[in-house]
Amino acid sequence: MEKIFRDADVDLAPLAGRTVAVIGYGIQGKAQAANARDSGVKVIVGTRPAPESPSRAAAEADGFPAFSIAEATRLADVLLIELADPAQPPIYKAEIAPNLSAGKTLCFCHGFNVLYGAIQPPRDVNTVLFVPNAPGHFVRQKYLAGEGIYGCVAVDHDATGDARAIALAVAKAVGSTRAGVVELSFQQETEGDNFEEQILYGGAIQLMKLCFQTMVDNGYPPSFAYAKAIRSLRSVIDVMDEVGIEEYVSRRCSRTAEFAIRTRGPRVVNEEAVREIFRETERGEFARDWMQEWALGMPTLHRLRRTAAASRMEETGRRWRTEFGK
Repeated sequence: MEKIFRDADVDLAPLAGRTVAVIGYGIQGKAQAANARDSGVKVIVGTRPAPESPSRAAAEADGFPAFSIAEATRLADVLLIELADPAQPPIYKAEIAPNLSAGKTLCFCHGFNVLYGAIQPPRDVNTVLFVPNAPGHFVRQKYLAGEGIYGCVAVDHDATGDARAIALAVAKAVGSTRAGVVELSFQQETEGDNFEEQILYGGAIQLMKLCFQTMVDNGYPPSFAYAKAIRSLRSVIDVMDEVGIEEYVSRRCSRTAEFAIRTRGPRVVNEEAVREIFRETERGEFARDWMQEWALGMPTLHRLRRTAAASRMEETGRRWRTEFGK
């Protein structure tokens, strides 16, 4: 049975007297830095030089001592790596790795680069991760409300004997143990995240697009089709999250909708395709394809973006938000 770590199970003591450097001051880094500071942790920020990035000025405006990534690495005991996956390897190689010393802790926001070998930390430092399961603004909002965001921790290498305790202390400082934190492996966190993005995000968006296009192709007004494809789903997601799928289907929607969900919904999903994508993810094929795409300058993504931005659904959406409100 999985172990859920909550506030009462976790101590901030592993961070006492230590300096935590948040490397990267974007949406997630900004939130985690603020939460950790409010929890009593000494926090500094590492960013690119001011001319290259507005993050340095933003961190200083928020009251954080801000340094180059190299200097922050030298000063810190624990580093929260909040950089985007593709940006991590070159920055790690140039600025972080040369400034690491024995006993430090690298805490990643995603296990991708460690799992697939793009980053290989030395054996005399801890390699862990902590991931709150929400965007940064929501992590901060929940913390300020006295609540937290469910998250996970993992330990890839324990050099000091207390790597797990450090990862959990970070999770507590950010507020996640208020809700609950589960321990995973780097593989589970990384490939679970990649699988979710392919199936749930990719699948749901494709269903929205197909719903819209099929209705428009059959004579429905685009504004009506857009409302059905986007707004109808938006209106029920929060309810299902709050009360559960079965409560919503059995008691919170119409009986016509329940019949449609239970009898037609399964026909829409190709279960074998879902399972094959899971197998591809576990074989590292998704990671291989994405790393190749990034290395080539993202030609496929740029082409797909142009096509999608010019679609009738996007045009309808822009008009819909103006005429019918957000």
